[in-house]
Amino acid sequence: MTTQPRGGLVAGDDVPLTGRAEDLKTVEERVGDPADPAGRAVLIVGEAGIGKSRLLASAGAAMRERGWTVFDIQADELDHMVPYAGLRHAIVKGLPAMDDDLASSARDLLTALDVAAAHSTASVRATASRFFTALTAERPVALAFDELAQSDVDTVVLVGHLLRLRGGHALVLLGNMRDREPGTPSAVTPLLERLRGEKRISEIALGRLSDDAIERIAATVLGPAADTAAWIDTIHRLSAGNPLFAIEASLSVRESGAAGEAAGLGAAEGIEFTEDRRRAFVRRVLRIDPPAAALSRAVALLGVVGHARVGLAAMLAGLTHEQADTAFDSLVSRGVLRLRDRNGYSVSHELVREALYQEIGPAQRWRWHRTAAEQLAALPSSPAVDLEIAHHIQHVAEVGDERAIATLTRAAERACDAAPGSSVGWYRKAIGVLPDEDARRPALLARLSRAYLLAGRPDEAVGAGLRALALMPEGVARTRLVTQVVDGMVLAGEMHDAVGLIDDELPRSASSLTFLAKAAHIHMGVGRAGEALDRAREVEAGLPSLSPQERIVAIGHLMRMRFVQRRVDELPRLCAMMERAADEAPAPFELAALAVVSYAHAGTGETRLASAAIARAQQVQATVGWTLYNNDLATAQVQNADHLGDWSAALSIIDATAHDLELTGSRMHLGVMRTAEIEILANRGDWAAARRAAEKPLSGDAHCDAIQVWARAGFHLLSGDLEAARSDLKLQLERPTMPRWVRALLLSRLADTEIAAGRSRLAAELVADLLDEGRDVVDHPTYVAVRLAHGRATGDVAELLEAMRVADAHALALHRGSVRLALGMLDHEAAEHLTEAARIFQTLGAAPWKQRAVAELRRRGMPLPRLRTRPSRLLTETEEQIVRLVQQRFTNREIASAVFLSVKTVEAYLSRIYTKTGCGNRVELARAVESGHLRPAGEAGPPGPR
Repeated sequence: MTTQPRGGLVAGDDVPLTGRAEDLKTVEERVGDPADPAGRAVLIVGEAGIGKSRLLASAGAAMRERGWTVFDIQADELDHMVPYAGLRHAIVKGLPAMDDDLASSARDLLTALDVAAAHSTASVRATASRFFTALTAERPVALAFDELAQSDVDTVVLVGHLLRLRGGHALVLLGNMRDREPGTPSAVTPLLERLRGEKRISEIALGRLSDDAIERIAATVLGPAADTAAWIDTIHRLSAGNPLFAIEASLSVRESGAAGEAAGLGAAEGIEFTEDRRRAFVRRVLRIDPPAAALSRAVALLGVVGHARVGLAAMLAGLTHEQADTAFDSLVSRGVLRLRDRNGYSVSHELVREALYQEIGPAQRWRWHRTAAEQLAALPSSPAVDLEIAHHIQHVAEVGDERAIATLTRAAERACDAAPGSSVGWYRKAIGVLPDEDARRPALLARLSRAYLLAGRPDEAVGAGLRALALMPEGVARTRLVTQVVDGMVLAGEMHDAVGLIDDELPRSASSLTFLAKAAHIHMGVGRAGEALDRAREVEAGLPSLSPQERIVAIGHLMRMRFVQRRVDELPRLCAMMERAADEAPAPFELAALAVVSYAHAGTGETRLASAAIARAQQVQATVGWTLYNNDLATAQVQNADHLGDWSAALSIIDATAHDLELTGSRMHLGVMRTAEIEILANRGDWAAARRAAEKPLSGDAHCDAIQVWARAGFHLLSGDLEAARSDLKLQLERPTMPRWVRALLLSRLADTEIAAGRSRLAAELVADLLDEGRDVVDHPTYVAVRLAHGRATGDVAELLEAMRVADAHALALHRGSVRLALGMLDHEAAEHLTEAARIFQTLGAAPWKQRAVAELRRRGMPLPRLRTRPSRLLTETEEQIVRLVQQRFTNREIASAVFLSVKTVEAYLSRIYTKTGCGNRVELARAVESGHLRPAGEAGPPGPR
């Protein structure tokens, strides 16, 4: 397939072999010793587009450099019908490099091949044997067949004969073919079976490329001016690790002119093939007869086709039932269709499905969708059938079509609680066919706003909600919508807009307890604590009158209010109230409650309670879907993993989620993620990565910006730039309406900076007033940080021992080490504390901190602990979560959704878990938990193996 580049960009066929270095090395090893005369074969197998041809070409080029003669034998549908065509072309191409004697022998062979019909097979074999025997007497030879299965039978039979020859050097069949090739010529299968029986063939199965390789391909195709990061998630999804599909998806983005723009969440819908490239792509990937091609287009349009829909697909494709059955089975056997789930089969790759769908002309597409909707409407109604009808109606609906409005709205409502991202599309379609002045518009806009909010897209939730508010009269629905819009504003970091909307609406909505609870949250966030607490008391007094669902909403707002304060004395009581309300509520509301509880516990350093709440939330997610409240739960998991020292997991979650948070305007969650990223990388001593993280723009949420600056200052402090740390912190401390815990956190880090500068007295003065704060009115990490700073500045061992007690009680990993380092530096049980600090920092991978502890031990002439890295037998927090989810029979994909990691990362975690626990597989792991040999996350007691 040839794609002409523009402006110096790389053409599709010119993308170099990427991500196959190990496979290329394997091919070269399997080819073997060039001096070994035994005939043999190396076969590269894999799905269409997986890189077989590029790997074959690269292997051939490498072999030529090592002195091999390589005949490149191209096979296609036309050559397949002409005996020896591909072999003849390859020999002709090689003639100029041959000496006179070899060239003469080659011409004799070409003559025999040209008039093969007039010669016996024995004559052709004899001529070929003389040529190849003479050639292998001088050098090793490879017959490189691109698409071996497309070769003509005569050539295959001849190659089978030649591989039995023994010349002076090797003669190797080097070929590739698809792993699913039902139409393999009759001679190829027996040849491969014979070679397998004689153990003279090596088969190399090509797997899918790594994410990193796909990203390099995308960057190559999109070009240096493109925003590759903005599109990479779309390209990953469309390619599914297939390099050809990655090239095609990247070319589609590039040719659309959108490569320099943000992808948007609906980016897949914008992927368009040019007509020539689409046809070439389909022809290359799909080798199917016309009936199968027609049926594949019908399946692409229908989406999923089970047994009950084959008849409908046949009707659209114009096939008889018998023809459709044969074509369907052929598509399945070739891997074009794959079993999606119990509902039926779909086109195996999304990019192939899109190409097939675009193969249908616009008029035919409209008619097929209309026909499908009419046929499905005749069936008994069910959620699944209604969703299918909506799928087709959306493509043919016109403004004012009442049936379309009702169908699309019903689909949106059914999807909203379990799959809000899908419901967004349905609501937008329904609104799109409403007449301009339709009275249903404000209500549908309000529902669209809620769907955006549940899908974690606060900017769009606010936009849709404000459009609805402009049309909506006073009443309960309006009050509910205002609360919803304010939620979106908070998540988007627009606290000023949120308080303005709350104050404007307060005279009309003061009778709503959920609205008053939200007002309390917002007023506390902008420093109006008196008003906030008055409203909170009024709400708590009225909680018994609310339904469980309303109670969850109201308590959630009160928890957020207390979380803004970091009032650890009040939060546990509210968490208990929330969990009681969750027990009585439907699953989606239960999950909402647990998401808030998880976020609150993780943010305040209640690590054990956070682990238990996250575990329970994951169980509920399995029943309602994996998309609800993902941002809250992902942020909770990052904070908890950071506190517990499970830094690799925290960084993996950040890497998997931060781009989407930025894209959707979730600035509050993004700020927390960026803070954790800077802190972890700096504490690891990964200076280059930490600097890149620190240079990212502030999120835009006032409180999150403050802690992000705190993290930046920590990086500057650890890397030795004290003036930069001091400047950032002082500038942030000048900002008004800052919660006490944020101010305490900033001052404790400023005190650390002054201690590093040798100004211990100033450091002590900075945090002296904070010591009166009890441990119930600030979060645990801040409480420890303040006492650690003051203890270091004043040499107060009692302060440090108190800090160590709290850090140990809540398993705050880095604090556990840093407090012990401080105690050791004050010569309080120095050997014990410094040694333990060094061990903690080694386990964490906190290189700068470990260097300090080791330096202190050396300075005192104390023995250094053995700090060689050995695999720990204890499971990390994330490993515990995965063990529990395996025990609950979750698939790897479901586990990946629950813990916000990729499937490959989950597989890597499972490998480590098997090594640590001694379990050989998932079944053994589940049995170990059930028998009590392993205790999963969320249960009482120490983690990991007993």
